[in-house]
Amino acid sequence: MQLQCDVGPRGPHEAGFRTGNGMAEFVSGISILCFAASYAVALVCEASRPVFRSGLRGAAMIGFAIAGLVAHTLFLVWRGLNESTAPLSSPFDWYLLAAWVLAAGSLWLTLANPRTPVGLFILPVVLALVGAATLASREPFLQSPASRVWGRIHGSFNLAASVAVAVGAAAGLMWLIQAGRLARKRPPLRGFRMPSLERLAHLTHRSLAVAAWTAAAGFASGIVLNAVNRRHGLLETVPWTDPVVLRMGVVVAWLIAADALGHAARRRPDGGRITAWLSLVSLGVLALSILWGLLGRSQHGVPRHAAAVTGEAMP
Repeated sequence: MQLQCDVGPRGPHEAGFRTGNGMAEFVSGISILCFAASYAVALVCEASRPVFRSGLRGAAMIGFAIAGLVAHTLFLVWRGLNESTAPLSSPFDWYLLAAWVLAAGSLWLTLANPRTPVGLFILPVVLALVGAATLASREPFLQSPASRVWGRIHGSFNLAASVAVAVGAAAGLMWLIQAGRLARKRPPLRGFRMPSLERLAHLTHRSLAVAAWTAAAGFASGIVLNAVNRRHGLLETVPWTDPVVLRMGVVVAWLIAADALGHAARRRPDGGRITAWLSLVSLGVLALSILWGLLGRSQHGVPRHAAAVTGEAMP
């Protein structure tokens, strides 16, 4: 029986995927379902540590994680080579790139620390980002050469902030689990070995700081990008009341406040717990922002002629 990974039409701009032969046909047949399913199986293998200890389980987990990452990489590379636009040129690309960075980091940490259940905390975020990509627009933003540069800077900072939030939340959740186990004097679960509280607290603090300042840089570069677009007249100017601006402003304000609160709490006896909860709330704020972006309407990336034709008012 042959596994068919292609799960539906992808649009006229991807019709070229079906041409060619050999490796080209194999790569063009990779769809989101291929690597999402591999990540999901790796997550199930990771979650089965307490009930199923076997070298086969570990090998299967690593194997599916590698297979997912390879398929994910080929999908992005093939899309980059066959699209007229660059990475980070659409919400679809952005979510998949964020998922790829987290999946690669999870695999690397798992190989470096095989007894630590890193994938149990990171892979759900990876799958959530892949799911968001399936709902996001694949239409690239119209860009002049100048706005293309600033668009990449803007997207890269936002990507770094999102990854830092996810890493910090994973470390914070592990801190809470480890602290609760130690407070109750319970032995660790079979097959699960958490890093020390000090190491997790340091990672959480560092991730919050990186998330706060890369998000602030992303917001600032977005302001510059908006000014560049206004000058070239390709895109509709994004007003301060636009949902994208509002939600990103909320995320940036929260991350800066969370970083400040975490820094102030470092010398408190319960500083590690406070920072851990701040990191989890940060992930929740980011998730709500992404959901708002998927469901709401915005002038972000909308061509001037499109706004004129539709006549839609700003939300």
